[in-house]
Formats: sequence, structure tokens, C-alpha cells
Amino acid sequence: MTACPFCNIDTDGMKKSIFYRDKFWFAILAAPPHNKGHAILAAVRRSDDCPTEPSLDVLNGLPLALSKAIEALKNIYQPKDILLASLRGSERHYHFHLVPLYKDDERAWRNSQKKKRKNKKKRYEEGHLMEFLGHVEKQGEDRAAAERKKSGLCVVQQRSKIVASQKSVIEKLRRVSGYCG
Repeated sequence: MTACPFCNIDTDGMKKSIFYRDKFWFAILAAPPHNKGHAILAAVRRSDDCPTEPSLDVLNGLPLALSKAIEALKNIYQPKDILLASLRGSERHYHFHLVPLYKDDERAWRNSQKKKRKNKKKRYEEGHLMEFLGHVEKQGEDRAAAERKKSGLCVVQQRSKIVASQKSVIEKLRRVSGYCG
């Protein structure tokens, strides 16, 4: 059995996190999240090998899974939009991050950037969403590290605690996505 956490979706901890699943894809809330509603849509392993490349087999069923996961997130969290990013760093398993974008968070970031770079004001009013995503990711990582330091929990313990605290939200997401567990 592989050590990939996404390949081991039938473990009790992972099962509790899933809010959408079909034979090709599954969605979980990220733990710890970058922001409220941050989710991961990952390919289901369909052979002995971990799916690491965007082959036709791995991408099979993606439109439906993406649509169902985004619909559930929008219904529960009410973001202005959801950013889809394939940010595969430490985990090679083929997956996407679904990062809700909230108007107030983006506006606050843009205003902070204007203050830092007064001569480039217009640049930040027009875009640079990847810089904003980096900001959201860094804030989430800093928040998670601070919580671990304060609580004395390791990453695995922190994830378990987060998943337990998300139980009611996961149930709501499951109802919207049609996943019965």
C-alpha cells in the first residue's frame, strides 16, 4: 500500500473528510485550510499506481466532479467565485485546490498592496490573482503553524481535530453534492 494520503481514501480519517465522491474523483475540505471552504478535488486511484499525471484516464469524469464540488462549496460558503489551481508540491497525486474567493478578503489584500506600492496602484486593481492566492496560502500556513505551536499538536493531530470540527459542514456539503458516504 502506498504512503500517498490521497490513495488511501478508505481510511477512517479520510472517509470522514469526503463530501463528494464518484468512481473517478473525490473532494475533501483541506485540513488545515488556506481559507474558509478551501477544498481539494483528487483523482481516485484506479490501479496499483498513484495517479500523478493528467492522462486521459486520470482526467476521466473531471467535468462532473468539478461541477458538483464547486456547486456544493458555493452553496454552503457563498464566495464570489472559486479559484481552481493544480498546486502539486509535496503530494504528487493528481489533485486540484478549490479556493473560494471572497470579495472582502480580496479587497483588503488589494488595499494593502496599494499602500505598499503607491506608484503601482493600478497594477493591483487589475489582477495578479496568483499573487493573491500566494497571500491566502501563506496566511493559512501561518495560522496553522501558530495553532500547532499554541496547542502542542503535530500536523496529523491538527488535521484530525480540524476534520472533527468540520463534521456538520461536511454533512451539508454532502447533501448538496449528493454524496451518501
